[in-house]
Amino acid sequence: MVGSLDLARLPLGPAQREVLRASRRGFAAGSLFARQLLAIRLQSVPFPLPQMTTVIYLALWEDEASIARFRESSLRPWLASGQHLSLTLAPLQSFGSWRGEDPLGGYRSESDPTRPTLLLTHSATRARSAPAFLIADRPVVRSLPKAPGHLWAGGFLDRVRSLDTGTLSLWSSTEDALGFAYSDGEHQRAVKAQREGRWFGESWFARFNVTDADGRWGDLDVQSLKPS
Repeated sequence: MVGSLDLARLPLGPAQREVLRASRRGFAAGSLFARQLLAIRLQSVPFPLPQMTTVIYLALWEDEASIARFRESSLRPWLASGQHLSLTLAPLQSFGSWRGEDPLGGYRSESDPTRPTLLLTHSATRARSAPAFLIADRPVVRSLPKAPGHLWAGGFLDRVRSLDTGTLSLWSSTEDALGFAYSDGEHQRAVKAQREGRWFGESWFARFNVTDADGRWGDLDVQSLKPS
């Protein structure tokens, strides 16, 4: 199993057309799991603002050949954008559920300590708990840029009515990623508060090695994500 994460910044009209095209036709025929996601500006938490010109597509596949066919056939407008990022991912670990199931289905593989790591979190927040969650998330977001090994982070929204949100974060190594996730600090304080308050109806956490990368994305050094 392999994963793909594709992001692009498009002008307002084309961005909305790409979202509609994905939702109406379905981009990723043959994928094991796929989500078209709306980007949100993490820095604006506790008032998460949508980024209407940023499109995100996350998918899982049987093999890398399927990813190549998908990008060639369905993502040409994205790849032609001056700001786009395409990551190929090796799933490492997951737990919890997203829309009632674990997209990785218990799949596990060994981490490569030499490769950058992507952390993905998703949660469906109970309406009554949304203010507490967003307030607790603010110091976590603010601590990200100062965390050792942090490369980039972004937020996303899956379904508005069920308050499905999540984060994507890139790290220089698995050690750095897990250090942020599990060491004492803002993140663990937020996790403890969530468990005690039962804020989420469901949640999913996944970790991936980045095995290849292409594109240009803000200040991110995409070349450093490529295999040497």
